[in-house]
Amino acid sequence: MNAASGQALAPVFIVGCARSGTSILGETIAAHPRVVYLYEANTIWRRFFPDRDDDRLTPADCRDAAAIEGLRGALATVLEEGGGDVLVEKNPKHTLRIAFLDHVLPACRVLHIVRDARDTVASLMFRNRGREWGHLRVPGWSELLARYPEENHLRCAHQWLESVSIARREGMALGTGRYLELRYEDLVARPLETVEAALSLAGLQMTGEVREAAVKIQDLTAGSYHARRQVRHFVDNHARRVGRHAENLTAEQVADIMSVCGDLMRDLGYGDAAPPERQARR
Repeated sequence: MNAASGQALAPVFIVGCARSGTSILGETIAAHPRVVYLYEANTIWRRFFPDRDDDRLTPADCRDAAAIEGLRGALATVLEEGGGDVLVEKNPKHTLRIAFLDHVLPACRVLHIVRDARDTVASLMFRNRGREWGHLRVPGWSELLARYPEENHLRCAHQWLESVSIARREGMALGTGRYLELRYEDLVARPLETVEAALSLAGLQMTGEVREAAVKIQDLTAGSYHARRQVRHFVDNHARRVGRHAENLTAEQVADIMSVCGDLMRDLGYGDAAPPERQARR
């Protein structure tokens, strides 16, 4: 493999706003015997492209040829030592970096999983509590923190809006052969079908190992499987994953989220309200 060229190295990146299902999708694909899986390999990325004030990277950050060659070599080594032939990394930070990834690794492919903003915010809020910023540092995050020192749900709504908007714009520029947008709701309702579509982008076929992992994914939280590194983030305050905002958020909070995210949600095909039988609590 000529890692320095970047052409033979074709990793698959699983991206999405934090709390959108990147971990469970990543673990499921990682069950494939041909896959070498990386969980948020930020140590490798920082070695060649140090952290900045936010998590955004663009092709303009790729001026150092030695850093690009070093990164390609490091990823090629991971793949070789892992004993597989498809490198997959799950990393929400890459949601803000798709054009950068394309520049550094021009054969890469991207799986972007999108979740209803209202449910994503309901999940994000329990990590973004208080006056500290949590999860993805989207462009302008410090200004958002200053603008909404107490309105945690609004900070999280803007985090969803910025990350999903940037990922869609840059991802679609890759073309359908290298970019696939998935819905969290489809992953929960039809895990085998959704995972099979993800595998196809990676050039893989369904196996018994992946099937066994996929069927563990379900909407009900009681007795459900949780991604190994995400158990610590689970808060037992909702019976279902899809539509959890109806159990966790007030009607006023949902309205605030829709004021920020509504246009993009409508573009994505999400409705404006929870089902009548599960309206947000007041």
